[in-house]
Amino acid sequence: MVGTRDGDVVARPLSVVLLSPSAAERRLALAVILLSGLMFVAAVPLAKQPLAPYPAFIPIYQTALVVNDLITALLLFGQFKLLRLRSVLVLACGYLFTGAMASVHLLSFPGLFSPGGLLGAGPQTTAWLYMFWHAGFPACVVAYAWLKRREDAAHGGQALAVTAVLVAVAGLSALATAGQALLPPIMQGDAYTPAMIFVVSSVWALSLVALVVLWRRRPYSVLDLWLMVVMCAWLFDIALAAVLNAGRFDLGFYAGRIYGLAAATFVLLVLLVENSRLYARAVDRQAERLRILTELERAVASEQAPQEIASAVIRPLRELLGVPRAIVNRFDLAAGEVEWIAAAGRRRTHVGPGVRYSIRLMGDVAALARGEPQRVDVRALPASPEKDALLASDVAVYMVVPMRAGGELLGALSFGAPSDAFTPEQLRIAEEVATQLAIAMFQARLLARLRDHAAELEATVRKRTEALEAANQELEGFSYSVSHDLRAPLRAVDGYARMLEEDYAARLDDEGRRLLAVVRQSSARMGRLIDDLLAFSRLGRQQPAKQLVDMTELARDVVTELRNGAAASVELGALPSARADRALIRQVWTNLVGNALKYSGKRADARVEIGGRQDGGESVYWVRDNGVGFDMRYADKLFGVFQRLHRADEFDGTGVGLAIVQRVVARHGGRVWAQAQPGEGACFHFSLPAAA
Repeated sequence: MVGTRDGDVVARPLSVVLLSPSAAERRLALAVILLSGLMFVAAVPLAKQPLAPYPAFIPIYQTALVVNDLITALLLFGQFKLLRLRSVLVLACGYLFTGAMASVHLLSFPGLFSPGGLLGAGPQTTAWLYMFWHAGFPACVVAYAWLKRREDAAHGGQALAVTAVLVAVAGLSALATAGQALLPPIMQGDAYTPAMIFVVSSVWALSLVALVVLWRRRPYSVLDLWLMVVMCAWLFDIALAAVLNAGRFDLGFYAGRIYGLAAATFVLLVLLVENSRLYARAVDRQAERLRILTELERAVASEQAPQEIASAVIRPLRELLGVPRAIVNRFDLAAGEVEWIAAAGRRRTHVGPGVRYSIRLMGDVAALARGEPQRVDVRALPASPEKDALLASDVAVYMVVPMRAGGELLGALSFGAPSDAFTPEQLRIAEEVATQLAIAMFQARLLARLRDHAAELEATVRKRTEALEAANQELEGFSYSVSHDLRAPLRAVDGYARMLEEDYAARLDDEGRRLLAVVRQSSARMGRLIDDLLAFSRLGRQQPAKQLVDMTELARDVVTELRNGAAASVELGALPSARADRALIRQVWTNLVGNALKYSGKRADARVEIGGRQDGGESVYWVRDNGVGFDMRYADKLFGVFQRLHRADEFDGTGVGLAIVQRVVARHGGRVWAQAQPGEGACFHFSLPAAA
């Protein structure tokens, strides 16, 4: 994966290993190579010019070289830990190798720490260490360039690589010291032997191969660019210090080592400078990340459609991830297919459904359902138009991050790149965005279900309303029939009975007159029953017209109307006012007070008590009498239509009055209950919401 500079700092991967060089950096690198080349050309004729030995030069030069190489290796190991790229690990090992070999070379150099050098060095040791050192680094560069073509993520292996480097340094050092007899002599005093020409030419040719391999591995990163500069300086170093010069301490010897120090410094400076720049860009990258997440949270909170949310974030998300393509996918698990919601490439953005393909391209669906991201190698997929399209858009490997919410796998966020160079940061960003998109999709699905359910409920309510309206119309027709069709024959029966009583009473005996009276009383009772039924049926359709009612005054009017010379003592206390339909509540008082007077009327000390109180958020009223009472085992039958606890020959009534009380109070949002003891009286309570 190689980023591009397009003016937006968040569009690039945050690493010199992946970052494409700018035009200015390319010009600077070319200028350094040209300047180095000019200096090399100027130094070539004078390479064999002997100069005075300067013993302090070697320790100063190689100490700086060791420090530069080890710091560079440390920085590259840090890049490997971030990117997990095998190529970066190999290059870091190359710099560690050069630093370690330079240290051994310094210790073995004759005349510095001892006349013949330390570590058991012989006359050939230092020269061979130089050759191993200058051959090992180009070999690592070749391996670095070759691994970039087939980049794989390396999980660990850093300790093993460092151990391998140290073992190689120890082995080569032992070969150049204790085993130098096994190697052909390449130094004769401070001069070179004929064998030296072959050996150093091979080392120089290996450096040239490394430069050519780097140059052919396009596109270049910033690190690639400056590695090519390093290899040019490396060629100049070997040419001046070992090919074109005559031996130690001539101009080529000194100039070549200056090139070597410059070569070691180039990549270190680039890493330090670019890292400082990239840390600044990281701040902008984090700000962009927070902006995207904030926009997602705001869009989810405002209940925007998933397609709108995805279309708004897909392009900035692709740039933030620094990948060629990013896609928000919706899964159709039943059909085994995937559908695009939004997709962004380098040139185009697609929004909306229409692109569908097999869900098998998403990897292991069961693992996605468990929340495990999937890595898919496009090159390993079977031939298909989708595979060709991915490769054509520079996607060789892609990640699939599941979008789950409410225990369901709803879709996935996928993003691809030319290589398997995905960083933990990219995965964290993708998972955060996928979580928010999953919430949006789950919320939209719930909203759609709620709308469907609401539509079903609305249709059900409409049907039931229509059925209720039809039932009401039938009830109206029934009420009309009761009022007219039933009353007409009832009036005829009562009328003829009255005529018979008035005109022919003298001709009837006592039994005949009694039977005639029973007919008239039954007709009257039937009329009252019809009136009560009509009143009860109208209550089911009548909406209470609430107003502030003085309950004390209303109850007093009812008592005055119903008492009608009754001997019962009536005590009326102060009652809290209520917001109610005055006419309907009057029916409540009429039925309750009428019942109290009726059922206590057979006692000489008949007594009726009417009271009320404020109890929290409701007003409670009661009518208590000392009449016949009733058995509480039958209290649940009191408020049903036609339910009576006493015989009709004991107490007159239709059995509808308390049903009317219960319905009126319920329509006002209240409740009704009763307490009684046989022979000791009864107390009927009802409550209404307290008047504001």
